[in-house]
Amino acid sequence: MVSVVVERDEEGRVQTVTLAGDDSPEGLAAVALVEAPILGLREYLHLEPAVTRDGHALRFEVDRSDFFLDREVDAVVETMVLGLRALARDGRIAVREVGESIKV
Repeated sequence: MVSVVVERDEEGRVQTVTLAGDDSPEGLAAVALVEAPILGLREYLHLEPAVTRDGHALRFEVDRSDFFLDREVDAVVETMVLGLRALARDGRIAVREVGESIKV
């Protein structure tokens, strides 16, 4: 089973995302959804999220070093969360959120 843990801070902002995946179609879809915001943060917003990979495990910490980009960062990572929730609705993956809900 593919699982994703989304950790939020006290303001409800995504801080870290941890994926434990596999080679199933669901696992590959989840990896793509988790890798997309990493690319967006790097290529579009010029931030450097901390990324750790180990086999089918992937973890990244959101770079919140530029206060003025918080809304853009939230848009990028919350879109990922919505995609992961869509996969979870079909029972294909498990998504667990830790912390507060997003307050936009």
